[in-house]
Formats: sequence, structure tokens, C-alpha cells
Amino acid sequence: MLSSRPPRPIRTTLDLANARQVKSVRRRFRISESDLVRIVDKIGNSLAAIEKEVEIEKLAVQQCQPKSGSQALE
Repeated sequence: MLSSRPPRPIRTTLDLANARQVKSVRRRFRISESDLVRIVDKIGNSLAAIEKEVEIEKLAVQQCQPKSGSQALE
């Protein structure tokens, strides 16, 4: 009998059913699982698109936060 090799994972897309992939991507982008699911629902499972969306959201959060200590009102 010939033994076949296990299928190779597609490295450009995320499979939300694969717990290892989800954990790896969450650690890589430093986001929660709920945020990851929300982003995948919004834009799809492409890792490049997920990375771009995470960067956009982090920049938006940084711009909305006031700079503490730089403005002193007296």
C-alpha cells in the first residue's frame, strides 16, 4: 500500500476551524479571538488582508486617544 503524505496547509489563508492556526494568528497580531472572528467576517480569511485591517484599526485607536501630558491647561 502506498501511504500518502498529509495535505499541506495553505499558508496565505486562515482556517477558523483549525485551533492551531487561530492561536498562531492571534499571537502574531496580538488580538483577541473575538476581534479575529469579527475581522474575518468583515474582510475574509486572507492573512495579508487580516494584517492590513489590524494595522488600520490600531492606527485608528491611536489617533482617537488624546496625548496625555502634552497639553497642560492652567
